[in-house]
Amino acid sequence: MVLKIKFRALLTLAGDSIENGELTIDDGRVVAISTSSTGGVDVLDLSDCLLMPGFVNAHCHLSLTALKKKLTPAVPFIDWLQTLIPLNANLDDSRRLEGIHAGADQMKRSGVTALGDYIADPELLGVIGGLGFRSVLFLETLGFNSAGAQSLCNKVEAVLQETPPSSLSRWGLAPHAPYSVSPDLFRCLRQLAQKYQCPLSCHVAEIQEEVAFLNEGNHELQELLKERSVWDAQWQTPRKTPVQYLNSLDALNSLIAIHCNFVSADLGLMAEKKVSAVFCPQSTSWFGRNEFMPVREMLDLGITVALGTDSLASNDSLNFLEELRAADKLLPDVSRSEILNMATRLGGEALGLQSGHLACGQNADLIGFRVSPSYSGSWWDVPFEPDRREVDFYMVDGKPDALSSC
Repeated sequence: MVLKIKFRALLTLAGDSIENGELTIDDGRVVAISTSSTGGVDVLDLSDCLLMPGFVNAHCHLSLTALKKKLTPAVPFIDWLQTLIPLNANLDDSRRLEGIHAGADQMKRSGVTALGDYIADPELLGVIGGLGFRSVLFLETLGFNSAGAQSLCNKVEAVLQETPPSSLSRWGLAPHAPYSVSPDLFRCLRQLAQKYQCPLSCHVAEIQEEVAFLNEGNHELQELLKERSVWDAQWQTPRKTPVQYLNSLDALNSLIAIHCNFVSADLGLMAEKKVSAVFCPQSTSWFGRNEFMPVREMLDLGITVALGTDSLASNDSLNFLEELRAADKLLPDVSRSEILNMATRLGGEALGLQSGHLACGQNADLIGFRVSPSYSGSWWDVPFEPDRREVDFYMVDGKPDALSSC
């Protein structure tokens, strides 16, 4: 069915803003954008709303939502990790599922229509894939001992073969981090990603200890791996940066790299290999990081930079509007229009989704904000207004959601 939507203003993220026009949707896709309203029978009147593409949360862990307020912010990362592991392992299924649905609701209400979620338990793929987001569901894999690499890889491939995605979701692969995944497992997962045409994602250069571990050896991470009984006695320090190390494993091409706090020396290589990076502003602040992703330099080099929330194990909120405001505060040299670009179009590009901007042929995933008739400011400023906690209109795949109030 053809649906026409009248709007006060439209940010397409594919060109200039449009005022007092009409958006036409057919079979879940945008088929026309007009600078005037033609009317008709099936017209949704949102003439008091700013419309724009839905937000793309390019990195999250919905399965950790139930751990909200269970961990202490601004502690050393390895101490945080040692606390997180048993908390996550002992979380019962019902609380985990409640957390997933609560986190999804908060994301939707704040305008997230698409996401990239890390999932360690394949049993949760159907649950998260059925939440109504356009999504890439990344099978998160850990295994530092090379002896178990092939067995782990076989299990991952079995999931890819036996678990059908939903109509809105596709699979991705996520070797957790360079300090938690063996070289052999990295290579195997990279080959699977190529075979099944899945995007590959990884936490990269998140902590200084990771940089030291790969370049000169790091006692703390080594001890952690030994405590977990996963240390590989055959491991040899590669004496490379995390980015260089992944490149040596042929795992850098088109990688979706999360955090990237210590990559300044490798930006040229990242641009050359078409790496996408995901910045998580509130998680960055939660850890109290003084050094974090060089977003301005990356954007200037043409690197795709998206936004993510990370999890409630390292964030107090999954509200994406708060994420925008946190990015605005942390990145004084990045304009609001660029931040919105990161939150929409670049997120879609990073995940390989036809989402994040509005143009003919694109998926009709959009959100709306009610604005005063007397509003005369920049349309780019509307989502950053401090009192905005929720969107007023929400649509995925051309279907308005019940939470919409415009």
